[in-house]
Amino acid sequence: MMRNVSRFAVAAVGAAATVLWFATSAQADAVVDNGYARGGFIGYGDKIWVEHYEGRTSSVEWYTDYGRSGSCSVTVPDVSKTCNYDMREDGSITLWICTTGPGIGSDECSIAVTDRINS
Repeated sequence: MMRNVSRFAVAAVGAAATVLWFATSAQADAVVDNGYARGGFIGYGDKIWVEHYEGRTSSVEWYTDYGRSGSCSVTVPDVSKTCNYDMREDGSITLWICTTGPGIGSDECSIAVTDRINS
């Protein structure tokens, strides 16, 4: 009986790890975080997403190596937003997230992350 329980436990942990890996890898290709908010780029569907933890304004700023740029912002009372863009199927995208609001002073921005654009 104990052997079957431990086999089941090992199988369950392996299955959970596999599901978690597929869920996170399908969710975002590049992720940025500044401690107040998270955001990222999803290559399949060319989406930029942003979500913030506290009552502030947060934006994912981005540009491509072929000259496009933009931002995806979320403000209170919303906590998340997904913006849909039509990117070329090649090249790279660089993005970072900035948050502003009460108690921060100037914008709090993450480091920039660069990722390949492909779906």
